[in-house]
Amino acid sequence: MLDVLTIGDLMIDFTSLGTNEAGKLVFERNPGGAPANVASQVARLGGSSGFIGSVGQDEHGLYLIETMKKLGIDVSCLRISDKEATRITFVYLNQGNDRYFSNYQSPRADHDLPEDERYYRQVDNCRILHFASTSQFGEPIAATSSKLMAYARKQNKLISYDPNWNEVCGYDEGQKKIMTDTFKKVDILKISREEYSYFIGDMDIREGAAQIISQGVRLLAITMGAGGCYYRTRGLEGYQPSYQVAVRDTTGSGDSFMGALLYQIAGKEKAIEDLKQQELDDIIRFSNACGSTCATKTGSLTVMPGLPEVTWTMGHTELYQMDIQCI
Repeated sequence: MLDVLTIGDLMIDFTSLGTNEAGKLVFERNPGGAPANVASQVARLGGSSGFIGSVGQDEHGLYLIETMKKLGIDVSCLRISDKEATRITFVYLNQGNDRYFSNYQSPRADHDLPEDERYYRQVDNCRILHFASTSQFGEPIAATSSKLMAYARKQNKLISYDPNWNEVCGYDEGQKKIMTDTFKKVDILKISREEYSYFIGDMDIREGAAQIISQGVRLLAITMGAGGCYYRTRGLEGYQPSYQVAVRDTTGSGDSFMGALLYQIAGKEKAIEDLKQQELDDIIRFSNACGSTCATKTGSLTVMPGLPEVTWTMGHTELYQMDIQCI
């Protein structure tokens, strides 16, 4: 059985490396896509993961399929579209090595995911189904992912959601409502501090978290980059600081955190509500270490950290000290 099954986008990130001697921009080709990154992180930690998605019948698509196979991810439900090209995104890094994106084309192959009976059988074979908002907009993937989520709920699977919203996505109120309505349908939710402000507004983080939990979420993680992570369940809340690392590229750090979180939850033989405070602290601390370690590298899908790297970070790196009252 798969620990984690993800659905959504798999694409090519062309990451900016700056300019050459002629003053022209230089880019490095990296495989990426938030749900795919999550599946990669689970596999890198020794878990089992699968991916449902679509790539184009082109050189980029074939490269992505082979990359996923090499990472040990089950790609039996990775479709090759004969209609659209593999999605391409350009990733630029600012002076702080935080990333921002520029999408290249639309329509794109990751949206071309019609319903398939194989997907339901794969859901039967997983512990956790994870998806992002990238599978909620565009057809036929939106209809397919909605049906799979409803089926997973009927089968009592844990459902995990990371909206993965950023400024490039824009401020469409209709899409915002779809994302916030999804909060009511999932067990595990991760949002960044920026997403919290976008979805909840200026409300105190504890009050806002309690409001989200009251909608049905069983575990909420609010990540704050170098600021660490605040979490809340139906009975407990806590905060764990992040690790002080030399940041090269934050692309994929949130996905690394998410993959580590789901890997650990999948390995627990108990309900989320039965997890003790120390267990939750340990889970979040380890997830923070994964995200921090990922940020020391360039790229995303192929640079998710393995257990030895994460263990080294936790044993040799100082923690950021942050007063939870200041969040």
